[in-house]
Amino acid sequence: MPKRSVQQRAGYRGEAFVDKAVSDAGHVWNDTRRDFAIDGQIEFVATNREVTGVAVVAQVKATEVGFPGETATGFKFSCKADHIDYWLRLGRPVVLICVDLRIQQAWWKRVDTWFADPERKARRVVHFDKTSDRFDPDAFSQLSALGVPVGEPLPRLEGSEQLVSNLLTVEGFAPLIYEASTPCRDRGEAWERMRSNGNKFEGGFHLTAGKIFSLCRLDEGPLAVLCDGSVNSVPTETWATTEDPDLQRRFVSLLNFTLRSVHHRELVWHPKKKVVFMQAPPDRSNRRIKGRYRGSRGRSFFTPYFGKDDETKISFCRHYAAGLYFRRWDEQWFLEINPTYHFTIDGRRDSLYDAEYVKKIKRMERNNAVYQLVRAWADYLQGEDTLFSSRDERIRFGRLLELDCDAAIDETIWIPQEPAPKPSVSGLAEGLWELPR
Repeated sequence: MPKRSVQQRAGYRGEAFVDKAVSDAGHVWNDTRRDFAIDGQIEFVATNREVTGVAVVAQVKATEVGFPGETATGFKFSCKADHIDYWLRLGRPVVLICVDLRIQQAWWKRVDTWFADPERKARRVVHFDKTSDRFDPDAFSQLSALGVPVGEPLPRLEGSEQLVSNLLTVEGFAPLIYEASTPCRDRGEAWERMRSNGNKFEGGFHLTAGKIFSLCRLDEGPLAVLCDGSVNSVPTETWATTEDPDLQRRFVSLLNFTLRSVHHRELVWHPKKKVVFMQAPPDRSNRRIKGRYRGSRGRSFFTPYFGKDDETKISFCRHYAAGLYFRRWDEQWFLEINPTYHFTIDGRRDSLYDAEYVKKIKRMERNNAVYQLVRAWADYLQGEDTLFSSRDERIRFGRLLELDCDAAIDETIWIPQEPAPKPSVSGLAEGLWELPR
């Protein structure tokens, strides 16, 4: 009687696993009856149930005993030389899917591009990472992109994703905007008046057409010296909800000056770059801000770097920086946070290599890094009450705006995959982000 080998049984079970996984994800598995290095084809179905015609071909390999060289994080699979030659000549995307039948899990790798490297082709070995190469529902957006010619739109597949935006919700403002006439025509003149009045300063004001506006009281405190008439007030909501573009611009200007005033002891405005950056502590030590969300370990908003020959001499300093812009949509105000960096030679004076350093770090950033920086700035700007002081209530921030999207976006599809950034480029990226493992 003919007998079925262990390898044949594993092969059939492996193809059945892939067939079910593809079907469960809403797509079509077409097996190849004449098998030579190809077991089937995955054809993708869009969210409107239209069969897109976008497809990749696959070879399935399965095991009931484990893969060679298997560890907790990965394994290796050796391919036949004639199979590799066939894949490279095929002119279509080819994926190798390895199924571990013991635990009902699978991993995939595109092999026509993997073996395009002569050294890999000579070794005939594919390396699988058990985390990044998983063949699961999240893999299909990336798989579908393999079959789409460059420049053509990707098919829209089933999926959903919660997006965390860089818009920090403004929960409220101080209830009143105070107004008075003033002899000051610019902020420089206003600073001189405050200086002559005993070096008591407040930057949260806006000057225009002989008038001063502020969310602070004008009949007392540092700003009183700038007024030369009676003080009036208007509900802040009047400005916050206005459709008058001139009044909107005036309100945004007032919010910008108020925000800088709230954080004037720690944030410095850079007029050329139009960003704020974290000021160096008096002793120029590392300035770490604790995080507020779960799992955060905090961030170093200011970091000095010392010379290799003289560990007591600062070579340059890295500051967290951000462009902060107030925006209004549908009667709701937000603060748009665009994180970046600033470099100085001593914590104050700009480094001649600032633009070069920033460019190097930006090349290493990915979505996770930018997300962490936005969260760090949101944590800082939200503020908190302490034993000795309360949060400034002139502008109250809430949470970052989160959006539910009915399509998932996989950045690995459209961003060239490079090795994870390492903190070796003059140490610039050291401690910046928690790199994904």
